[in-house]
Amino acid sequence: MSELSNKKIHVTNVIVFCTLMLLGGLASIAIKKNDVSEMENRKLASFPPYSDSALWSGKYFKNIENYYADNFPLRDKWIAFSSQFKNKLGFRSSDIQIYDPVNETDIGEKEDTTKEKIADGPLPDDGAVGEVKKRVFVFKNRAFEMFGGGPAMGASYANVINSYSRSLPGVQVYNLIIPVALEFEITEKYAKLQKPNRPAIENIYNTLDSNIKKVWAIDELRKHRSEYIYFNTDHHWTSLGAYYAYRAFCQTAGLTPVSLDTIAYKTKASFLGSLYRLTRDKGLQSNPDSVRYYLFKDSVNFYVGNNKIGYWNKSKMYGEGASGPNSYSVFLQGDLPTVKMETQHKNGRKIAIVKESYGNAFAPFLINNYEKVIVVDQRYYTGDFMAMLKAEGINELLFINNIFAAHTPFHIQKIKGLKK
Repeated sequence: MSELSNKKIHVTNVIVFCTLMLLGGLASIAIKKNDVSEMENRKLASFPPYSDSALWSGKYFKNIENYYADNFPLRDKWIAFSSQFKNKLGFRSSDIQIYDPVNETDIGEKEDTTKEKIADGPLPDDGAVGEVKKRVFVFKNRAFEMFGGGPAMGASYANVINSYSRSLPGVQVYNLIIPVALEFEITEKYAKLQKPNRPAIENIYNTLDSNIKKVWAIDELRKHRSEYIYFNTDHHWTSLGAYYAYRAFCQTAGLTPVSLDTIAYKTKASFLGSLYRLTRDKGLQSNPDSVRYYLFKDSVNFYVGNNKIGYWNKSKMYGEGASGPNSYSVFLQGDLPTVKMETQHKNGRKIAIVKESYGNAFAPFLINNYEKVIVVDQRYYTGDFMAMLKAEGINELLFINNIFAAHTPFHIQKIKGLKK
């Protein structure tokens, strides 16, 4: 091939490349920008404001790069295509497929007709094959987080709860640890994938002061392990799972739980949750969830607060607008710093709940038993928590956390930080 022909080919390649870049740039500018990626369930980068300090530090152009990466034309379609392509090229064995690890962070209904107690421990092996994707165990078209917390961290959590009980004379303190779904679904073949939850919960409860009431939700949940108590594609429990924990709490607190038999409800369908978004597993995509929330008859005034004592803005208990991958946010409108519910019971029982996101599905049940329910998200509330308890006349305090949160320094420090 002549030198002239080679030169023409190179020039043509440059022109094609520059044209594609130009068209891509123009498309990126012209297309409608989204604030949130539903596929990734996160806020997308916005175009950064200019400042001299940002320019000279290099952050300005880095932020522009992040902006264009987040607003690339047809970005969600490219991500889905990339995920499918990686799945086809995965290093697959007959049992487990390992993908890139991620940082550990705040990670059809069946009727149970059996009445006998279901034993602890893994289920017998049934030949089903699972795989690990990005530290998530995918098994029978369901996704599971794998618990691995140690006793020292559990004891640290318990000691923080002890400090509240010792500082709040006259306030009954409760603690409820929520197990992960894998505790009830793991088979003998995969038993070593996670640490058993019950011994870890026992370690926490044995470290708690004797006057703190321990709620054994794990035992009540185990009785209903064949029911739809955890989502298939999300790390949270369903409202039915939260209900069984509520029944265990009522038994501990001397309350009569409401029956769901006559309670109306609404359902948000086609929910693909956090674990699907993390793994992009096709089996999970074919097994979407639904989010049920109950419409209790008791009259309740619902308020959204902030970090100022005494400030409450009237609102609604459920975030009816929640949809798609954010459907779990229907409960209490999502992870607000604090909310308050006042009922017509007038029985003098006033409870505060300190929680992470699992508590959102649990808290609404308590309006059936309490005069006042205040819910505080340990991650976001920065007000004077102890003064707020006194100002609201709180006489009961429940700490409810999933087992990961109870063994994570971030959550333990956040709970400790409420007690200024």
